[in-house]
Amino acid sequence: MQRLGRILAAVALLAVAGCAELYSGRPTAEPPPIVYGPATERQVERALQRYSALIVAMDADGVAAMYAPDGVWERQSGPLRGRRAIRDALAETGGVRVMSNDMKMSYLSYNGPAVVQSGDITQSSRLPDGKIVTAEGRFEATWVRGANGEWWIRRMVIQPAK
Repeated sequence: MQRLGRILAAVALLAVAGCAELYSGRPTAEPPPIVYGPATERQVERALQRYSALIVAMDADGVAAMYAPDGVWERQSGPLRGRRAIRDALAETGGVRVMSNDMKMSYLSYNGPAVVQSGDITQSSRLPDGKIVTAEGRFEATWVRGANGEWWIRRMVIQPAK
């Protein structure tokens, strides 16, 4: 009986220790390593297409959640740092509605613990006066892995075509 009590106590300790990450707010696990090859490239491409779809849906919370906690969105009007700043900027549209957001990757490289993806972007938006405008340019997204294996944007840069 005493042995059973020790086993139950050990199991309880392990269970509480496993919850430490939840209570501390800090991940205790390291992100899984990036594996070179087509599987990673497909994952990053799917993440980019999800990001693009969230932009069209104008889902400020969803887009912000795709950024690393310290992620940066480089914009012509100045960089936004962190999920809250990104979310707040996307939530205030001033009546502009994104109609389409097409992001096509043209190049992908591995940079240590990150994957850098670049390509072309075409976005159409409806302005508050009803006018539809189309903008084209280039993007560069730096992706990193979260502790659960999810892909986060560490830095997104969009430059208009000249």
